[in-house]
Amino acid sequence: MRAVRGIVRIQPHRTVTDATIAAPESDRAPRAARPVVRSIAVDATRLRRDLRGIGRYVRAMLPRFAALRPDLSLGLFVRNADDLTATRTWIAEHPVLRGRAEAHHARHFADAAADVHWYPWNVAPALPRRGTVVATVHDIAPIVRARFAWDRWKWTWRFHRTVRAAHMLVADSAFTAHEVQRVLAVPSERIRVVHLAADAFPDAGHADDLARLERLGVRPPFVLSVGATDRRKNMGVLDEAMARVSHHLPDLLCVQVGPRRRSRMTTGTASAMRIVGRVDEADLAAAYRCAEALVLTSTYEGFGLPVVEAMQLGTPVICAKTSSLPEVAGDAAWWIDPTDPASVQAAIEAVASDPATRARLREAGLAQATRFSWDRTAAHTLAAFDDALRARIAY
Repeated sequence: MRAVRGIVRIQPHRTVTDATIAAPESDRAPRAARPVVRSIAVDATRLRRDLRGIGRYVRAMLPRFAALRPDLSLGLFVRNADDLTATRTWIAEHPVLRGRAEAHHARHFADAAADVHWYPWNVAPALPRRGTVVATVHDIAPIVRARFAWDRWKWTWRFHRTVRAAHMLVADSAFTAHEVQRVLAVPSERIRVVHLAADAFPDAGHADDLARLERLGVRPPFVLSVGATDRRKNMGVLDEAMARVSHHLPDLLCVQVGPRRRSRMTTGTASAMRIVGRVDEADLAAAYRCAEALVLTSTYEGFGLPVVEAMQLGTPVICAKTSSLPEVAGDAAWWIDPTDPASVQAAIEAVASDPATRARLREAGLAQATRFSWDRTAAHTLAAFDDALRARIAY
């Protein structure tokens, strides 16, 4: 990449064609091939700090984009000098991205010369002056689940600004695509549904898993809750359900993993709950593998990544039959009513107390997990980028 008159140019920069397809021997001239994306400017402003969720998605996509398209160049645009240093180190140490990607300050993002400007964090903070725009929309919970009118107005403005500029939107699920159509009035032809996947977690063996959990103050048996504590995660229902479960299965804990608000650290601390907060990848994998089940009581999910993570590691899944979760879990989950603590209690007790039920859910989950892979996600996302580029050129 090189800067030309203040513009960051991502090389190679070929937006019209990448080859010509020879016509049969006739009087017809050769026909140009359909254009494909060869350079991507990526809004990476949250890449360093977003360790879970969307950050995991972006870190999974970037090397796979490069692997799938050998002549592709990537520009990662970050917020400050510390992020520049960290991102450049990550690129230099990555065997696929080394020599294929460069990091730049975010102030150059709008002027970057690239085939596609990609916004993977739902909304676009700064729009480019030229080129093709693609945004990944994971959910529109900030609009439909906003607590206050000001927050709803603010996020509605941000989403509308983004979707007006975008030539294509990538949605994590059909549910999210339908929500974008319903709330933001985006036509279906401008949306591509591309499911997420789960990382390959480290596995050092059962003894190591137990040792890791011991350091967290956790011992089996337990069910697992993974994620933040937003209101839509519905943790109060899980608290109430576990209080009921403790009367019948007093040794069973619910271990809660993920970022915690201060208010959550001082509530929901009944004897049946164990809040451990953020953990590293190896600790999270250990918690999945040793849990009796993953319990997801959320009422609104754009995809529900913990469901696929749990299924991939053979953890039985108990989850709410809402939003995108039926689309992701298929027939491999024990479904609950997230508004009814008794429904959650019954599911936890049934799964935790019956090895045959856990074995059935484990096998169904392993089979369902094979439907999702980061390689497939990357390939379909690149195809959406190509569609966006062609749509802009045709327009």
